[in-house]
Parts: sequence; C-alpha cells; structure tokens
Amino acid sequence: MNIKQASQLLPHLLSEIDLWNSSIQVDAPVFQIDLEFREQPRLPGFILLQNNKIVGIVSRSRFTFALSRQFAREIFMKGPIKVLFDFDVIDKSPMILDENLSISSAVQEVLSRSTLLAYEPVIVIHQNTPKLLEVDLLMRLQSDLLQEALFLHQRLIDDERKTANELRQTMLNLEQARDRLQRSEENLEAQVVQRTLELKKVNEDLIAQQKQINEDLEVARTLQQSILPSVFQQHDDYKVHAFMRAARMIGGDFYDAYQISDYQFGFVVADVSGKGVPAALFMILVKTILEEQAINHASPAACMQRLNSQLVINNPLSLFVTLIYGVLDIRTGIFTFCNAGHSMPYVIRNNQKIETVTNKSNPLVGLLDHPKYTNISIQLGKNDRILLMTDGVTECFNSNAEQYGELRLLRLLQKSHDIQHIDDLVKTLIDDLDHFSNGTPASDDITALVLQYNKEEVMNSNTIDNLGVLKELTIY
Repeated sequence: MNIKQASQLLPHLLSEIDLWNSSIQVDAPVFQIDLEFREQPRLPGFILLQNNKIVGIVSRSRFTFALSRQFAREIFMKGPIKVLFDFDVIDKSPMILDENLSISSAVQEVLSRSTLLAYEPVIVIHQNTPKLLEVDLLMRLQSDLLQEALFLHQRLIDDERKTANELRQTMLNLEQARDRLQRSEENLEAQVVQRTLELKKVNEDLIAQQKQINEDLEVARTLQQSILPSVFQQHDDYKVHAFMRAARMIGGDFYDAYQISDYQFGFVVADVSGKGVPAALFMILVKTILEEQAINHASPAACMQRLNSQLVINNPLSLFVTLIYGVLDIRTGIFTFCNAGHSMPYVIRNNQKIETVTNKSNPLVGLLDHPKYTNISIQLGKNDRILLMTDGVTECFNSNAEQYGELRLLRLLQKSHDIQHIDDLVKTLIDDLDHFSNGTPASDDITALVLQYNKEEVMNSNTIDNLGVLKELTIY
C-alpha cells in the first residue's frame, strides 16, 4: 500500500467517522439506559430527546458515577430519565457539530470547552440525524493524522538523504577525476593557471553580485521606512509618536495610523514571523490589507477577522503575524482594541500608575481557518498614555545574554511622567535600549508606539462592549 492509499483510509471529516446512533426520550425509564449500557460496553452515552428536540446528553461516565452514590440506584431506577436533570447528571448544553467539519477543527472546538466537559461526548448532525461522537475517538483520529503527516515528512527526509548520498558519490567521482587530471604532469600547469583565472573571475562576479544585493537591500530598507508614517496627523485631543528599527537590513515589524471618522482614529503595531526579505514582503501585504479594512470597519475585531481570512488564502510560506490594532474615540477617551497573539499594551496613567490588561489575547493572524476575535476597551483620562510595542523591546539582549525585560521597562515608564512630549519618551526608550545592549546586535526588530489622550474623558458606559480588566504593575 503506498502513501496516497494510506492517506485515503484515514477520515478527515466528521461525516466519515462511524458515529453512535443512540438517542432516547426523556420520558423513558432510567433502567432502560442502565440496561443498554450493560448490553453495549462500548456505548458512550445517549442523546436525550423531548418531543424530538435535543435537550442534553447523558454519558456513561456521568451515569455510572451518579449510580455509585449512596441510595442513588434505588432513587433513579424507578423514575423516568428526566429526573436526572435535577442531579447534575445531564450535559444540558451539549456541543453540536456539523458533519462537514474537519477533524482538526472539531478537536479545536472540543478543547475549547471547560475542563469538566473535556471528554464528554458531543453531538454530530449527520444527514439531519443527531448522532454521538466519542471525544477519545476524535483525539485518536487526530493523532493518526499527525502521525501520517510525520510519516510523510520522514519519507521526504529519507528521499533528501538519498539524494545527498548520490551527490556525495558524484562529488567523490569528480574528486577522483580531478586527482587523475592532477597526476598528468603535461597538463597540470595549464590546468592550474586556467583554474586560477576561473576562480578569480568567479570571485569578481561574487563581489559584484554581493554589492548589487547590498544596494538592492538598501533601496528596500529605504522603501520600507518610507511606507511607515514618519509624521503623524496633529490633533488637539491626542498625540502619537512611533519608532521601528529592523534587526537586519529590512524587517517584519511595522506600525501605522488611520483616520476612520471625524472622531475615531486607529493605531496598529505588528510583528511578522521570520526576518529579512520574506518577512518584509509579508509585512507589506499585511499592512495593505489591514489599512483597507481599518478604513472601512470601525471594529478592530472585525478588521482582524477579515485580515485573517485574506492571509490564509494568500500565504504560501505559512507565515503569520501578531498584532494589536486599536481605535481611539476622542469624544469619550475609550480605546478599543483587538490583540492577536501580541503583547498587551501598557497604560501610563497621569497619576503615575502603570497598568496592563489581564484579558487573554486572541489567536495570531494568518494560520487558522476560523479563529474568533474579540475587542477589549480601556477608558483613558486626560494625559493618560498607552504604549504599544513588539517583543523586540523586552527581548533586547546585551553582551552577557541578559534580556532588557519588563522590569527595566516599567522602571523607565515610571519615570516618564517627567517627560512632557511623547516623542521624547520614545527617544528615551530607544536610547535606554541602546545603552543596555552596548552594541550587541539585535536579535529581533524593535517597534514602539506611544499614544497620549489630551482631552477630559466623557465616559459613556453604553459604548463599551467589553471593558478590559486592568491591573496595576508593581515595581520592586
């Protein structure tokens, strides 16, 4: 059996799995469930129906545990199944999946449930009929699919090793031929002279090519810097300043700002996976798509959803990006943002408190098919500041392999209240990073954006969908 045939034997959709067609009306007696479990030891549970409507799942594990309680068998066996709803035996909100869902997507859905429900069976609507799926079976199939992928990967490695061995043999043959030629005294001198001239020419060509590559990279760096805003729009109600430095000639970090309406302004800081030219090209693609979405959609989460959808389609190198995109409403001082796998922002309050958001970030952008993105809102007061940055800031290293780290950053931000202008604050941060690294080459791009709100806030709680949970950061 070849690899292609083996792959076809494994199911990839829920519709291709053998499911349990086990359902029962809630008016049926409890002893009928017990009888069925005894007769079918592998039966995972029953779908409970009331007037042909799904009202829950009773799993073998929950049912067995319930009957193990004292006097439980005497109480339950005499009544109908619906009495179990009062004793925490039934999963009253079962997960229902579509039969066309892939196994990997189904695993992601199942694992998103709470720990108590992690291995409870789920319902699959198969040809308009509810059927039961064991989570253990789903996990085993996912494992088999992963093993299949690893097997294919190993086959590729074996093929490459075989090719490498063939190349080594070819090189050995060439070396033997070279030795025979070198043993020929009549042609040796002419060959040496000819080879020297050829190597000189190759070396000259390589130097010329390297020079051209460096010139092209310098032009690319200049173009990349030119697409990042060097001067931001001046406004009475807010100020913003940003900085980006690539670890190589060109990088994958970027920042941007957009005017969405007369009172809404968007700001973004992003970090593309990888370095160099591929990351820079992917960065331009992300920046272009996000700018289009940001101008047309006020919700950061909606922009992130559309950005991810387009990147998944146009991502042959499987690159991804982490970013934080937020919108400031200058009427209320509310900063609403969506964090896609990025570092949470730091809020620098006018009262010298430093805060950050404890909410979990959303999935990164560019790899998953259908991730969910949500917004978080922060209420800003007059002269409050927000720092958006990439992890290149805290992961800056010195010659002793020490990280700059969050503690040094917090100490610097604590002193930033003495700095009146945010452009001076950004410069102070970069100078502190340079002093700390002391010439050690950066391992990652460094990007930072500081936003300051200058207006007395007018909070309207009806405009806040999901107020972020803030915690004050203590500096020891």
